[in-house]
Amino acid sequence: MLLLMMAVEAVAVTAMGDEVRQDSAQSYLDSIDVALLTCEPHDEVYSLYGHTAIRVTDKRNDMDVAVNFGLFDSSAKNFALRFIFGLTDYRMGISEFPRFLEEYDYYGSGVREQHLNLSNEEKAKFMGALAEVAKPENIVYRYNFLYNNCTTRARDLILGAINGKVEYKKTRLQTGEWTFRELVHKKTSSHRWTSVGNDLLLGVTADFNTDWNEREFLPQVLMEDFDNAEIVGVDGKKKKLVDNARWLLPSTHPTVINSSSSFPLSPLQTAWVFLIVTALLRVFLAKYVAKAEQWFSYSVCCLYAIAGLVLFVMIFSQHPTVRINLQILIFNPLLFFLAFPMKKWSWRSHVIVACILLFFIGNIVQCYAEGMNVMAVALLLMVITVKAIKKLRDN
Repeated sequence: MLLLMMAVEAVAVTAMGDEVRQDSAQSYLDSIDVALLTCEPHDEVYSLYGHTAIRVTDKRNDMDVAVNFGLFDSSAKNFALRFIFGLTDYRMGISEFPRFLEEYDYYGSGVREQHLNLSNEEKAKFMGALAEVAKPENIVYRYNFLYNNCTTRARDLILGAINGKVEYKKTRLQTGEWTFRELVHKKTSSHRWTSVGNDLLLGVTADFNTDWNEREFLPQVLMEDFDNAEIVGVDGKKKKLVDNARWLLPSTHPTVINSSSSFPLSPLQTAWVFLIVTALLRVFLAKYVAKAEQWFSYSVCCLYAIAGLVLFVMIFSQHPTVRINLQILIFNPLLFFLAFPMKKWSWRSHVIVACILLFFIGNIVQCYAEGMNVMAVALLLMVITVKAIKKLRDN
């Protein structure tokens, strides 16, 4: 860290003064290289989306560091809760590049380097901006997975140093329309239960189409964009943003990462098992243990209501993509009150049925978590069979 700050200070000093010092500044800037690093995922859940960092090399001072915006402390108090509410603080850190590379070598994750085609003036701007970000009062930032993460921070720092503008050519992920949810699914397709957790929290706005900049929250998208980008200078001249790319570490990890979950059933299969077991157990209790059936039905509704409490508190989250979530129509905290006592559902049962029907209609605008429609059917059957269960119990 100290070495980098000395290098940045040297750039500022040598960039001023007479012609001799200007020549010295140019010579010094010639020794600096800036590159974007894209790291492939490994088995840890937090790594499924990959990672982005910046490599800064100063040959004159024998400096080689990685600038990383993805540092966090998972042992911090209420980390998971703060993460869900969008109140997690990440920080920027600078480490010796070999040490940074060792971590990904340990996991078998590939690391790709894209050397940036920056002019000396742009290098000076970048180093000055990096010095500002590296100040103790600026290294901590409010993290947002989709809008303000390690990848978007690295991108903004680089693009902020460009004299002119950057034009992207269409890449595989920049062709057609993609939503945040679809992009997330691309990274969690082999972790179905992780996908369910994401989809339970992501709301309606996660199914809106994204623009080019929004898609760059994923390291892979930014990497492909940079590969196909040009810098259009203020004089109208064009040059490639990336003049050289190479794999620093080959990937020794399987291309498709298998879920580490030992649970044998998929989310959809689990939902069907829940529906069948609940229905059979309810009929059995109604016929042989009549008094227990009502409390069993109420307990099932309470399970839905407890899940609904999580979705309810998400309304107050700082993540804009989780606030409006139609899955709260079945995972509804009001079920604590609407389903009790079970003898007198009357108008309350109509409220529950109306919410479930609205949930089904909501499929038009929101992509629900896998198995949620089956869970809605289970709740619907619970409500509309009350009279039939009562007759069976009386007989």
